[in-house]
Amino acid sequence: MGKSRRIDLGIMAIFMVISLLGLFTLAGMGETFYFKRQILWHVIGIVAFLVILRFVEARTLREWTATLYIATFILLVAVLVAGKSSKGAQRWLSLGFFRMQPSEFAKISFALAMAQVFNWFTDNNRLPLGVTEVAIVGLVAMPVFLAVLVQPDLGTAFIFILMAFTACLVAGLRRRVIVLLLILGITVSYLGWTHVLKEYQKNRIRAFLNPKKYRTTIGYHVIQSTIAIGSGRLTGKGFKKATQTKLGFTPEKHTDFIFSSYAETTGFIGSALLILLYTFFFTKIGELASKAPNPFSMYGIIELGSIFFWHAFINLGMTMGILPVVGVPLPLMSYGGSATLASYIAVACIIILSRE
Repeated sequence: MGKSRRIDLGIMAIFMVISLLGLFTLAGMGETFYFKRQILWHVIGIVAFLVILRFVEARTLREWTATLYIATFILLVAVLVAGKSSKGAQRWLSLGFFRMQPSEFAKISFALAMAQVFNWFTDNNRLPLGVTEVAIVGLVAMPVFLAVLVQPDLGTAFIFILMAFTACLVAGLRRRVIVLLLILGITVSYLGWTHVLKEYQKNRIRAFLNPKKYRTTIGYHVIQSTIAIGSGRLTGKGFKKATQTKLGFTPEKHTDFIFSSYAETTGFIGSALLILLYTFFFTKIGELASKAPNPFSMYGIIELGSIFFWHAFINLGMTMGILPVVGVPLPLMSYGGSATLASYIAVACIIILSRE
């Protein structure tokens, strides 16, 4: 590839190692269906990654930001109208040979939209952010947040808020805005608990606060997850020897709780290695952002990187029992076609923005 298309080997090496650990975990479960399907999605992701890196420029991302945002929002609305339901949630569009989850791709378009907004703030000397600027950020975030929230998918909807919050922290907030946001956060939390959250969502919080009290009901998932993690001890039980996983005690072992299966297989050493790889990955993204050629690229890299960061932070926290259980996959580890493909696209965009 030409110099302008050179791949950052550091970030890609970490990216691929984590992906291989995800495939290793799926293979160790003894079920070949998920393993083979995930390999297929990685191949599709690699092809998409190379195509985007070859033909898309940072200028193209900037010019198409609004179009991509509107297009993904339309897909989110389409999910509500004609989407496929599974386990009480309507989050997927059926495309014949596979199901697409538009919210995964909406995160990428939202990240670019945030970059565009904060680029405008920077160009017009509107930093640190005041009430008006934060209100503008809220107006941009609200459509996708509400569209995902009503699916219902509280975990993914919350990711959009955290992405916006990340950009605000980087840009800086005036003191009065911080106070107002704290008051707003408390108010929204109270109203959300009393009028918005469904009973099963409230149960997840109750189980988080006191899992032992509900060990046979709503706290069962958390208890079994921590048992699986702890049973791995120092070095793990070994490949295909994770009994908690193979006997079906570990909940959602292919997706939301794949870290529990991985920790049972590889133990503390393997778990520490994975967390260290994520740390290096986020550090590398931070380095690329600090060297970005302009505000749009900097905020774009930060926002795209925050997708990976908040997913990993929340998923690891909930599997260890230190955060409430929400439907957030572990990046590059959890089984899922849309999430895997979106991860490759996001990393391609990060590299493009860093090489502008």
